[in-house]
Amino acid sequence: MSNNDLRFPCIIPTIVTDYLRSRVFIPYFFKYLPISSITFIGPANLKEQLDKDIADGILDASNTFFLDEVSLVPFSPVKKIYDELDSENKSIRPSSVNWYYQQFLKMAYSKICESEYYLCWDSDTLPLRKIDMFSSDDKPYLDVKPEFRNSYFLTLERLFGYDKVIENSFISEHMLFDTELMQALISEIERLSFFGDHFYEKILSAVGPDNLSLGFSEFETYGTWVAMKHVSKYKLRNWKSFRNTNFFIDIADLTKEDIEWLAISYDAASFEKYQETEQILTDLFRNPRYREKLTPELFYKSILESGAMGEYVDGKIKSGSGFNPL
Repeated sequence: MSNNDLRFPCIIPTIVTDYLRSRVFIPYFFKYLPISSITFIGPANLKEQLDKDIADGILDASNTFFLDEVSLVPFSPVKKIYDELDSENKSIRPSSVNWYYQQFLKMAYSKICESEYYLCWDSDTLPLRKIDMFSSDDKPYLDVKPEFRNSYFLTLERLFGYDKVIENSFISEHMLFDTELMQALISEIERLSFFGDHFYEKILSAVGPDNLSLGFSEFETYGTWVAMKHVSKYKLRNWKSFRNTNFFIDIADLTKEDIEWLAISYDAASFEKYQETEQILTDLFRNPRYREKLTPELFYKSILESGAMGEYVDGKIKSGSGFNPL
């Protein structure tokens, strides 16, 4: 039996507003991802919403579950150390502590996972077609995309002495974690000499007050650590996803025709809530002449080359000394 016949749990850390925004994607998760169940990790009011949706027949209680976030990682110590680091820098956006916390939840799930692997999937990302997570020789994929933030690697260097090891980024809106390897990574972090007893305390200590804004990526860290210590465990795959979809079409207005067209070029499409849909881009996205003559990938490339999304150089959107996700 091929590993691509396996089914494993999927986790989605989220809050009620984000869950409601992308709830329409859930049938596609089960249709296109090799998963046995979805566990939504979040605060207590998320359970109330999930219970209501199960009662209303929107969700299936046999494969959709809730996990209280504080059972994995208590929020108060994370916020305490974050606030101490941020005491002299009030320009950091308030949601940053929640951004870190969500990453720690993804890592901590390995402590209770009973499966060899677990898939972490961003709630705002729609799978567009069937996605295999193992190669033909039964190795799990580490999917990579163009992106670079120096702040992630500053923390990585402080933790392990590692620099960037591949040209692309391990940040791809999802990751198939090996449960034992994630536990080994956490154990290694907890043996480091940074402040604290728990991995999340030590990570934030390594981030430090000078790098607190976007100072850590669980995907970049896990991928780099695996590449350095377990290079033969995974196989790299260039991930075909459309990260900036919400600039072109609002998640609430997405149609079956839109999904079918995007699936010609992409495996997945993300709808980030911080992106504001622009009508001029929607008109171009929905133009039947473009859809007839161009693939979605060629259409998007033409938009990028026009400069509408920012400075586009060597297939990447420039952002200071790094580059933004496509």
